[in-house]
Amino acid sequence: MFPTMTNSPESKLVEALKKVDVHGDVAPAHVQDPMTMALRQTAIQADLMRWDDSRGHYVLTGTGRNRITARNRAPGSVLRFRKREELGDGAPKPQAQRGGD
Repeated sequence: MFPTMTNSPESKLVEALKKVDVHGDVAPAHVQDPMTMALRQTAIQADLMRWDDSRGHYVLTGTGRNRITARNRAPGSVLRFRKREELGDGAPKPQAQRGGD
C-alpha cells in the first residue's frame, strides 16, 4: 500500500467527502467539534456538498464527486501527437473529394 498523508488538509477534506457520500454528513450530527464544523463549512463554501431537504441530509455535488475521484486516479501521462508523415504506411490515407455529385 502507498503511505497516506492523513495530516494534510486536502486529504482530510477528501475523507470527509467520502463520509458525506456514505453517511450523509461529515460526522454524526451530535459531533460538534471545531474541526468537524470547519470541514463542513469548507465543503459547503467550496460547493462540494449541499443540504438536500427531501432527503434530510447532505449530498455531494458534482464538484465534490470529482474531487474524490481525482484523488484516486493516477496522474495522467502526456501523449505526443505525431504528424501523419511520421506515422508511416499504417496511417489511413485522406480520402479525395468527389467532384460534381
